[in-house]
Amino acid sequence: MEFEKLESLVELDLSDCSKLGHLPDSIVDLSQLKTFRLTRCHNLENLPPELGKLPSLVELDLSDCSQLGHLPDSIVDLSQLQTFQLTRCHKLENLPMELGKLQSLVELDLSHCSKLGSLPDSIVDLSQLKTFRLGGCHKLENLPMEFGKLQSLVELDLSYCFNLGRLPYSIVHLSQLKTFQLSGCHKLKNLPVEFHET
Repeated sequence: MEFEKLESLVELDLSDCSKLGHLPDSIVDLSQLKTFRLTRCHNLENLPPELGKLPSLVELDLSDCSQLGHLPDSIVDLSQLQTFQLTRCHKLENLPMELGKLQSLVELDLSHCSKLGSLPDSIVDLSQLKTFRLGGCHKLENLPMEFGKLQSLVELDLSYCFNLGRLPYSIVHLSQLKTFQLSGCHKLKNLPVEFHET
Protein backbone atom coordinates (compact mmCIF):
# COMPACT_ATOMS: atom_id res chain seq x y z
CA MET A 1 0.00 0.00 0.00
CA GLU A 2 1.29 3.45 -0.94
CA PHE A 3 0.58 5.32 2.28
CA GLU A 4 2.04 8.58 0.96
CA LYS A 5 -1.19 9.05 -1.04
CA LEU A 6 -3.17 9.34 2.21
CA GLU A 7 -1.74 12.80 2.71
CA SER A 8 -4.57 14.08 4.93
CA LEU A 9 -4.58 11.15 7.39
CA VAL A 10 -4.52 12.29 11.02
CA GLU A 11 -5.35 9.08 12.91
CA LEU A 12 -4.42 5.50 12.07
CA ASP A 13 -5.61 2.67 14.31
CA LEU A 14 -4.32 -0.83 13.56
CA SER A 15 -5.12 -2.25 17.01
CA ASP A 16 -5.82 -6.00 17.18
CA CYS A 17 -4.35 -6.68 13.74
CA SER A 18 -2.79 -9.71 15.35
CA LYS A 19 -1.34 -11.18 12.12
CA LEU A 20 0.40 -7.96 11.06
CA GLY A 21 4.13 -8.73 10.89
CA HIS A 22 5.56 -5.48 9.56
CA LEU A 23 4.68 -2.02 8.32
CA PRO A 24 5.46 -0.61 4.87
CA ASP A 25 8.27 1.96 4.83
CA SER A 26 5.95 4.40 3.07
CA ILE A 27 4.03 4.85 6.33
CA VAL A 28 6.61 7.47 7.33
CA ASP A 29 5.26 9.72 4.56
CA LEU A 30 2.06 10.40 6.51
CA SER A 31 3.13 13.93 7.35
CA GLN A 32 -0.17 14.91 9.04
CA LEU A 33 -0.48 11.80 11.23
CA LYS A 34 -1.04 12.69 14.89
CA THR A 35 -2.29 9.43 16.43
CA PHE A 36 -0.91 5.98 15.60
CA ARG A 37 -2.18 2.93 17.48
CA LEU A 38 -0.76 -0.56 17.04
CA THR A 39 -2.09 -2.09 20.26
CA ARG A 40 -2.09 -5.90 20.43
CA CYS A 41 -0.32 -6.40 17.09
CA HIS A 42 1.19 -9.57 18.52
CA ASN A 43 3.17 -10.52 15.40
CA LEU A 44 4.79 -7.12 14.86
CA GLU A 45 8.54 -7.64 15.29
CA ASN A 46 9.94 -4.30 14.16
CA LEU A 47 9.09 -0.80 13.01
CA PRO A 48 10.26 1.07 9.91
CA PRO A 49 13.82 2.40 10.48
CA GLU A 50 12.74 5.92 9.52
CA LEU A 51 9.68 6.08 11.80
CA GLY A 52 11.05 9.29 13.27
CA LYS A 53 10.11 11.08 10.05
CA LEU A 54 6.49 11.40 11.21
CA PRO A 55 6.75 15.11 12.08
CA SER A 56 3.22 15.60 13.46
CA LEU A 57 2.92 12.47 15.61
CA VAL A 58 1.56 13.22 19.10
CA GLU A 59 0.48 9.75 20.30
CA LEU A 60 2.13 6.39 19.63
CA ASP A 61 0.63 3.27 21.21
CA LEU A 62 2.59 0.02 20.89
CA SER A 63 1.02 -1.67 23.92
CA ASP A 64 0.93 -5.48 23.83
CA CYS A 65 3.18 -5.76 20.78
CA SER A 66 4.62 -8.83 22.44
CA GLN A 67 7.12 -9.66 19.66
CA LEU A 68 8.59 -6.18 19.35
CA GLY A 69 12.24 -6.57 20.32
CA HIS A 70 13.64 -3.11 19.69
CA LEU A 71 12.79 0.44 18.67
CA PRO A 72 14.44 2.22 15.74
CA ASP A 73 16.92 4.91 16.80
CA SER A 74 15.05 7.45 14.66
CA ILE A 75 12.14 7.34 17.08
CA VAL A 76 13.91 10.00 19.15
CA ASP A 77 13.24 12.47 16.29
CA LEU A 78 9.48 12.49 16.97
CA SER A 79 9.69 16.02 18.30
CA GLN A 80 5.92 16.46 18.82
CA LEU A 81 5.34 13.13 20.60
CA GLN A 82 3.48 13.59 23.89
CA THR A 83 2.18 10.09 24.72
CA PHE A 84 4.24 6.92 24.21
CA GLN A 85 2.79 3.62 25.37
CA LEU A 86 4.83 0.41 25.35
CA THR A 87 2.97 -1.61 27.97
CA ARG A 88 3.63 -5.38 27.91
CA CYS A 89 6.23 -5.30 25.14
CA HIS A 90 7.75 -8.41 26.70
CA LYS A 91 10.68 -8.76 24.27
CA LEU A 92 11.87 -5.17 24.56
CA GLU A 93 15.27 -5.26 26.27
CA ASN A 94 16.50 -1.69 25.84
CA LEU A 95 15.58 1.79 24.70
CA PRO A 96 17.34 4.16 22.30
CA MET A 97 20.26 5.87 24.05
CA GLU A 98 19.07 9.34 23.02
CA LEU A 99 15.47 8.92 24.19
CA GLY A 100 15.84 12.17 26.12
CA LYS A 101 15.50 14.07 22.84
CA LEU A 102 11.72 13.56 23.02
CA GLN A 103 11.30 16.98 24.57
CA SER A 104 7.51 17.13 24.17
CA LEU A 105 6.88 13.80 25.91
CA VAL A 106 4.37 14.03 28.77
CA GLU A 107 3.50 10.35 29.34
CA LEU A 108 5.77 7.30 29.02
CA ASP A 109 4.34 3.88 29.87
CA LEU A 110 6.78 0.96 30.01
CA SER A 111 4.69 -1.15 32.40
CA HIS A 112 5.36 -4.91 32.26
CA CYS A 113 8.26 -4.66 29.82
CA SER A 114 9.59 -7.68 31.67
CA LYS A 115 12.97 -7.88 29.86
CA LEU A 116 13.87 -4.22 30.20
CA GLY A 117 17.01 -4.20 32.34
CA SER A 118 17.99 -0.54 32.36
CA LEU A 119 17.04 2.96 31.28
CA PRO A 120 19.26 5.23 29.17
CA ASP A 121 20.82 8.08 31.17
CA SER A 122 19.34 10.59 28.72
CA ILE A 123 15.85 9.79 30.02
CA VAL A 124 16.38 12.43 32.72
CA ASP A 125 16.29 15.08 29.97
CA LEU A 126 12.56 14.55 29.41
CA SER A 127 11.77 17.90 30.96
CA GLN A 128 8.01 17.81 30.23
CA LEU A 129 7.40 14.25 31.49
CA LYS A 130 4.53 14.09 33.98
CA THR A 131 3.63 10.38 34.05
CA PHE A 132 6.22 7.59 34.04
CA ARG A 133 5.07 3.99 34.52
CA LEU A 134 7.55 1.16 35.01
CA GLY A 135 5.41 -1.20 37.09
CA GLY A 136 6.19 -4.86 36.49
CA CYS A 137 9.60 -4.26 34.89
CA HIS A 138 11.01 -7.28 36.72
CA LYS A 139 14.59 -7.02 35.43
CA LEU A 140 15.07 -3.32 36.18
CA GLU A 141 17.81 -3.07 38.81
CA ASN A 142 18.36 0.68 39.12
CA LEU A 143 17.42 4.13 37.91
CA PRO A 144 19.74 6.77 36.44
CA MET A 145 21.63 8.64 39.16
CA GLU A 146 20.23 12.01 38.03
CA PHE A 147 16.62 10.81 37.98
CA GLY A 148 15.68 13.81 40.12
CA LYS A 149 16.10 16.07 37.09
CA LEU A 150 12.61 15.03 35.96
CA GLN A 151 11.20 18.16 37.55
CA SER A 152 7.75 17.95 35.92
CA LEU A 153 7.07 14.39 37.10
CA VAL A 154 3.72 14.01 38.87
CA GLU A 155 3.22 10.22 38.80
CA LEU A 156 5.90 7.52 39.11
CA ASP A 157 5.03 3.82 39.18
CA LEU A 158 7.81 1.38 40.12
CA SER A 159 5.53 -1.27 41.61
CA TYR A 160 6.64 -4.90 41.30
CA CYS A 161 10.09 -4.03 39.98
CA PHE A 162 11.35 -7.14 41.77
CA ASN A 163 15.07 -6.47 41.21
CA LEU A 164 15.12 -2.79 42.05
CA GLY A 165 17.53 -2.67 44.98
CA ARG A 166 17.88 1.06 45.59
CA LEU A 167 16.62 4.49 44.65
CA PRO A 168 19.01 7.25 43.58
CA TYR A 169 19.39 10.00 46.17
CA SER A 170 18.35 12.59 43.57
CA ILE A 171 14.80 11.24 43.66
CA VAL A 172 14.13 13.50 46.65
CA HIS A 173 14.24 16.47 44.24
CA LEU A 174 11.07 15.44 42.40
CA SER A 175 9.20 18.37 43.90
CA GLN A 176 6.04 17.98 41.78
CA LEU A 177 5.59 14.26 42.47
CA LYS A 178 2.12 13.43 43.80
CA THR A 179 1.80 9.65 43.26
CA PHE A 180 4.70 7.25 43.89
CA GLN A 181 4.08 3.50 43.74
CA LEU A 182 6.70 1.08 45.10
CA SER A 183 4.56 -1.88 46.16
CA GLY A 184 6.10 -5.31 45.57
CA CYS A 185 9.71 -4.05 45.25
CA HIS A 186 11.07 -7.06 47.16
CA LYS A 187 14.76 -6.12 46.96
CA LEU A 188 14.38 -2.50 48.03
CA LYS A 189 16.23 -2.24 51.35
CA ASN A 190 16.00 1.44 52.20
CA LEU A 191 14.79 4.85 51.10
CA PRO A 192 16.84 8.05 50.73
CA VAL A 193 17.49 9.65 54.14
CA GLU A 194 15.81 12.91 53.09
CA PHE A 195 12.85 11.16 51.50
CA HIS A 196 10.45 13.57 53.19
CA GLU A 197 11.55 16.31 50.78
CA THR A 198 9.72 14.71 47.85
